[in-house]
Amino acid sequence: MSIPLPPFVSFLDSFLFSFLLPTMSHSTRFSRSYPLPSLASARLVPRVNAFSKSVGYHLETIFLFTKSDIKTTLVPITIFALGTAPVCRSSPIENTLKAVFWLWSVLLQFNLINQTVLPEEDAENKPWRPIPSGRITLRNAIILRWLSIPLCAMLSSYFGTATLVSCILFTFFASLYNFCDGDKNGFVKNLINGFGSCSLALGTTLVAACDTASAPLSETLHWKNFPELTIFFFVIITTIHAQDFQDVDGDREVGRNTIPMIIPEISRISMPIVLPLWSVIIVALCHPPSWLAAVFVGLSMVIGFRFLLMRRVQDDKFSYILYNVWLSLTIVHMGLYKRQAPQTISWAMEPSMPPFLSNNLTRQLGVC
Repeated sequence: MSIPLPPFVSFLDSFLFSFLLPTMSHSTRFSRSYPLPSLASARLVPRVNAFSKSVGYHLETIFLFTKSDIKTTLVPITIFALGTAPVCRSSPIENTLKAVFWLWSVLLQFNLINQTVLPEEDAENKPWRPIPSGRITLRNAIILRWLSIPLCAMLSSYFGTATLVSCILFTFFASLYNFCDGDKNGFVKNLINGFGSCSLALGTTLVAACDTASAPLSETLHWKNFPELTIFFFVIITTIHAQDFQDVDGDREVGRNTIPMIIPEISRISMPIVLPLWSVIIVALCHPPSWLAAVFVGLSMVIGFRFLLMRRVQDDKFSYILYNVWLSLTIVHMGLYKRQAPQTISWAMEPSMPPFLSNNLTRQLGVC
């Protein structure tokens, strides 16, 4: 039995059925044998489900481009930025999310460049990545690569000229690494890694800060504002070859000559020397709590001797994970260096300073 509908519902019924079910007869479309919600959803629900699955698939593909850098770069650099950026009391959560998003976006740009230059290397070492696994074609990945460069520049300019400079510097070093064979020589590779990591850390720190866009560029990027970056740079260039021990065979196949291949024994012997040495220097500069200093130095010794004595690929992979833990602790100490040591000096000096010098020192320490 047909149930009469109000005029508006009848009009909507006719409109939807005319577009969604054009093959149905007029009498069938307006038959009350099929309720309106079920007939509309018969076409809409599958389309919504297919669209949501497609979006989820592409988001997962984008994530897989940067998956390897989550623990090795995203987390440590975020800790570094939050520890060394000027304290933002007005919107700390918002600024943190912005900093993480900026960092991830620039890392995506780097990975799009890196993974489209030598996709055959990923097919051998990391077949789960988007290109070798077939989730995206090489042609489409290259299109995304060239789109990501101006998009990252636009995003960086939104946060200020200084952040844009950091993005441009990182793009330059990423291009040098991938397009100019910067990764072929181990010593050059370490230098580029150092400069690139510092560019990332600088940009993330600027985004996490309260308000750096309004300050003059020369003042914002003055090296005295970022003494911890100097230490971070030298730590990176003298220890980052820890990532290369596990990839010696794959690097040899693609013609890459890393430090563990140039000086295999010396590079192993250097690890239990350089890691504890940097740990002691950083502890002396930062004056952390005794327990943290003991953990930091002890961990560096364990990692160094693991690299020296345990040389299987599986052992090197786990040692590199521990190295990233040590590097994260190094970054935590950089935050202590920025927050604790300089402020201790300022508290001792400010009572005897003229007001304008005292205010300037407080600003340099990053309290806003």
